Amino acid sequence: MSHLDYQQVANQIKSEKPEGMKVDIIRVNFDKIDLEVSPKVGERIRNRFEEIAKPILNRDLSVIGDTGISEKWDYSLVCCFGHTPMFDSSKDEYYCPVCENKKTLFDY
Repeated sequence: MSHLDYQQVANQIKSEKPEGMKVDIIRVNFDKIDLEVSPKVGERIRNRFEEIAKPILNRDLSVIGDTGISEKWDYSLVCCFGHTPMFDSSKDEYYCPVCENKKTLFDY
């Protein structure tokens, strides 16, 4: 059975997270971790992961089970205002199209 260290995962995500973005959802694939868990046990595992990750990443964070992802875990980002960001390949960074469209001449 493989091991998933919640603190280590949260710290890794924090180091990867772009400035101005926050983690909205962490998806965990128990099949890739070689864990066969009942729904009740899975809920307790996800709740424990949330308890550890929230102080590190975002107090509104959710952890969900997702067997559709190809990795052990994955995450999604939102901007600081809760909008889904996009990745601008020409700028090579994430940006929020909603916030960008609301900028005026007086925003610096």
